[in-house]
Amino acid sequence: MLWLCIQLPKLPLEALARAHRAGDSTPLAISQNNLIIEANGAARGHSIEPGLSIATACAYCAELQMLERDREREEQLLQQLAQWAYGFTPVVSPRSAEQSKGQHDSNPACLYLELSGSLKALGGLAPLLQQLNKELHKMRITHVMGLGHSPSAAHLLSQLPEHRQWLAQTKSAPTPQQWRQWISFAPSKLLDCSNKAIAKLYASGIKRVSQLLAIPLSEVGNRFGRNFIDYLARLNGTHPDPVPSYEPPPEFHSELFFPSPLDNSEQLLFPAGRLVRELCRQLQRRQLYSTQLCWVLDFGSRGSREVKVELSRPLFDPQRLIALTRLQLERVELQEPVQALTLNCHQLRPLEAQTLREDFFDEGSKLHEGYQLIDKLKARLGHEALSGVTLKESYLPEQAWASADSLTLQSKAQGHQLNPVNAPRPSWLLPRPHPIQQRNHKLFYDGEMQLLQGPERIDGYWWQHHRHARDYYIARGGQGSLYWVFQDLTSEDWYLHGVYG
Repeated sequence: MLWLCIQLPKLPLEALARAHRAGDSTPLAISQNNLIIEANGAARGHSIEPGLSIATACAYCAELQMLERDREREEQLLQQLAQWAYGFTPVVSPRSAEQSKGQHDSNPACLYLELSGSLKALGGLAPLLQQLNKELHKMRITHVMGLGHSPSAAHLLSQLPEHRQWLAQTKSAPTPQQWRQWISFAPSKLLDCSNKAIAKLYASGIKRVSQLLAIPLSEVGNRFGRNFIDYLARLNGTHPDPVPSYEPPPEFHSELFFPSPLDNSEQLLFPAGRLVRELCRQLQRRQLYSTQLCWVLDFGSRGSREVKVELSRPLFDPQRLIALTRLQLERVELQEPVQALTLNCHQLRPLEAQTLREDFFDEGSKLHEGYQLIDKLKARLGHEALSGVTLKESYLPEQAWASADSLTLQSKAQGHQLNPVNAPRPSWLLPRPHPIQQRNHKLFYDGEMQLLQGPERIDGYWWQHHRHARDYYIARGGQGSLYWVFQDLTSEDWYLHGVYG
């Protein structure tokens, strides 16, 4: 087993300030219980550090922007990162700061990734670690990594500077001997246990893990308890070290909170682009697609507003998705400043072979251009302004079609499809058949009608009480127009049903 621990030491800050543009010099700090728990680089430049009181921090920097810690947003961001990590390996386990109670008070949230089953597919350890670091940097997530034979070992080594330096340069996994050396060399204060246990170790003169491992387990158990012995066994790899496995939901959710609310829809495009790029990376890795982008503009206590972007086909190009989003946002007039922007994609669907072929090999086709046109029209005019036509299983012409909620283009048949009848049909079908006058065995509509072609018998629903038996004809009216008429075989009455173009 090869476990990677990604610690997220600044998650409380980044859950609220990730939307800041690079180079933003606004001092920002996160507080909890009247104490500073995290601060950005601009605030640290004014000597504002975790542990200061709010009053002292404001005295150091009058322009300091203060935000209260939001654990709910932290959990949302952690789940979002777990969903991102799932694109690299199917074994992911997130651990929030809340789950570390009883251990170090300063323990941050982290992600555990099991990598041994994914190294070959992802090009080896070095390219994988490089890609993870690159994408976390793009998402503006501060992180430190550790690699170990168990989750507990990876968590311990992620705090060891020597191991992190080796990890930045390595091209292959360490040997068991290297792991044992690093763990033995680690200070005992890095052990994942309570502050009380750490103080007890230091009081006993145990400052390195190697000193602790040299003591017989029976004596360690007498002093520190059975749970501590189990932890050491997981650390060494002599006992299993199970962690809860993450199962990603079939949806995408990502949010950016704005410490300074935005009052212009044009300003939303930059953070929207970041969310769209995160979405595209996840969809491509997981081989999923979405037919709708649901943007939520959060106005804080004044409510929220949804803006939906409809997609007619799987689309993974961030630039096109941002262009469609721009068209939708141009129609939005903001009455209140936006405090947060959320991107939701509900009911993600797996890509099919036909969908992949159209997406990657038909870029220049008329079908591809048709999809683009449909998406732009929906974004510009609204989803309700467009509708399509779909076939239904029915022999009766007026029941053989229905208005579709959206337009769908197909280049080739796939799966079970209904095929239209291969017979002359009028371009205009009346909503309901219109009676035709009969005199002296002649039909009159727009003058005397002449039957040209037929009959074509349609006999449907004979198993029900209301049988529909009809003989259809093509007829010419007095002015030369062509009509589609039929005789009801039950009542022997004649009806006009359609008009040819």
